[in-house]
Amino acid sequence: MSKALNILSFIWNRRSLWTTVFFVVIVGFIDENSVVNLIAQWHSNAELRSEIKQYEEQYAESSKRLKQLASSQEAVEEVARVNLLMKSNDEDVYIIEEKK
Repeated sequence: MSKALNILSFIWNRRSLWTTVFFVVIVGFIDENSVVNLIAQWHSNAELRSEIKQYEEQYAESSKRLKQLASSQEAVEEVARVNLLMKSNDEDVYIIEEKK
């Protein structure tokens, strides 16, 4: 019986330590606004920012290409030849495909 009282006395005398440990566990790991969740959201945010940067660069390149197509007949002809495989009446086009 005295051993149990000694253990309870030990715990009671250090109640501020146990309260602090309890608080750290709740805030650090269990709560929805925990430190672990904040770190995960920070990494996700960094990935999304890199994707935004990539899409902005892609948008700028596409806008530049669209302006070229609107103003230049040579650019339209290049797209027709390369992407759509069109040709003029007086030429032959050979398509060579590599085996993978």
